[in-house]
Amino acid sequence: MSAVHGATQIAGHARNRDDMRRDAKSLMNRLKSIQADAAFIHKPGVYFKSTDGHTGIWDFNLRRYNPHLITQIIQHGGCIIVDSTRKGKRVPDALSKTIPIWCATINNAVRKRALLDQQQRNQEQQKDQEPQQGEDQGYITHVPNADGGLRGTSYTGDTVESAPSLLVPALDSSKWDTRYHSLPSLISRSEHAQIAEKIDGFAEKLMRFTDLTPLTTKLSKPIRPIWLTPQSFLFKDDPPDYSQVGFFPVICLSASRVVSEGMEEQDGYLYVQGSGDDEEMWSKGLRPDLFWENVDWLLEDGVTPAECEDRAKQVVLQAKKKQLEQSQHDPSVSKAKGGKHKGENTGHVVFTPSMELCSEIKSSPIWIGNNASGRIPDSWEAGFDMVINCGAEIQRDPLFEQGSGHVVELGGVGQGGAQATLCVLQKHQWVSISSTPSTEEKTDSSQQTLPLRREGDRDHFYLHLPIAEGKKGQHQLLTMIPIAIQAVNEMYSRRESSSQEGSSPKRILIHCQQGMDRSVGVSLSLLVACFDQDGGQFRARAGSLAGMTATKEMIQKRLFQIMSHRLAARPSRATLKIVNTFFMSPSDPPPAKYKQ
Repeated sequence: MSAVHGATQIAGHARNRDDMRRDAKSLMNRLKSIQADAAFIHKPGVYFKSTDGHTGIWDFNLRRYNPHLITQIIQHGGCIIVDSTRKGKRVPDALSKTIPIWCATINNAVRKRALLDQQQRNQEQQKDQEPQQGEDQGYITHVPNADGGLRGTSYTGDTVESAPSLLVPALDSSKWDTRYHSLPSLISRSEHAQIAEKIDGFAEKLMRFTDLTPLTTKLSKPIRPIWLTPQSFLFKDDPPDYSQVGFFPVICLSASRVVSEGMEEQDGYLYVQGSGDDEEMWSKGLRPDLFWENVDWLLEDGVTPAECEDRAKQVVLQAKKKQLEQSQHDPSVSKAKGGKHKGENTGHVVFTPSMELCSEIKSSPIWIGNNASGRIPDSWEAGFDMVINCGAEIQRDPLFEQGSGHVVELGGVGQGGAQATLCVLQKHQWVSISSTPSTEEKTDSSQQTLPLRREGDRDHFYLHLPIAEGKKGQHQLLTMIPIAIQAVNEMYSRRESSSQEGSSPKRILIHCQQGMDRSVGVSLSLLVACFDQDGGQFRARAGSLAGMTATKEMIQKRLFQIMSHRLAARPSRATLKIVNTFFMSPSDPPPAKYKQ
């Protein structure tokens, strides 16, 4: 009898565990758990992209340089980075390893850059102060140091000039901490030593890809990680004044409580540790901003899990409708009141180079944006010479209807078998088309006649690359890259072979739905193939694209250029692999059918 009772208890516990695992997937339980974690956080953090902290990986990915975070740290005297982790850990790898690696790498790279710059200045100063032949050498030009050396003639890591170190704090080795800091309760001595050994190489890699000279004067103190969790008791209710310490704090805040089995019954819901992790797997499209704007309604007292999920779907649907309306009347696009703006061509639309709309990739003529930034003819009016739409769909407009000779097919196989198309118009032509009556109102086919091009007038290009999102778009991207390169070559060749108005630099806007993935892949390809790395000047290319190659380091440098200016950029591994394949594969790239 007791054996039967014991078996029944075991079966009951198993059912309870199974029920809890199912409940852990409930949207309402996830949201309530996030709300509980948020109660522990009093200050907002900053966004940090990281994938390099898992055990045994230990890398400094140039795509995760995060210059925007350094700006936040300098501006606010530090930052808080919030993350959560599921059962089995108090602190996620991103907080325990990736961010400490990032801090140590930045500190080391800034000091190395400061030392090199100081050495160069000293060499130049010494050269300038060398007496010329015939000059009176009867005066002292250098003051001896205590060791008998001459100030300014040489520089090592252990010798610090007092005056330069005031302007460049990283020169003072006694105050500039370059050590790798880790949490002893989480990172073993062996792992700490292995990571610390790699920091110098990470710093050298970072220096090869970006100029850190501006940071040597802007970053007045090194940055250092500090860890806090809900289990922390030091400084929990009375945080110290970090403005008086010798470093900028990067507070790594693990928001989730550690609970047995990663789940714990609470009043009215099941607490799930690390609920905010991998939100794309369970959130039903609910973004953080939408959740907090509607948190009271979503988690209203008495709401059931099914009702919560239905409400979340309503919130997401309403947000999509609102976004669609804004894309037609985008508030970030404002009317200009005449006159030129910072040397740009006069137009009735001014684009804000923000992360949300579009971003300039300096130094190059390329901008990367989302769909709202690429509306025609607004973007032409704003001063863009070419707009490249990397999305599978295109908003139908009389400007893009084929049959009048201004829209041609370029080949490639995109979404649904569609080819890439190129539309080339001058302003008087698009004004004429836009003012033509709609199809229902037309009674005479002669009204569709396109006005002739005017010699010397500016051409405006619209290239549509119908690339689908996700895996379907991977091969499509590979076939569209050479088409984009040839279209850009065509635009520049027209300018050189004609007397088109003005000599202002070209501006190319490349956009996809969000300006994160496909547009980044096309932009990266154009930067590598068409533009000089230093000044962004166009490099004319004659003949076939078959011989076009690039090294992995070259592609990485141009990707780093994009990531430094387009904070919204999140190219997938598949997209970057396609770009690498195009430039580094020994086989010929897919043919591009280009009609001129």
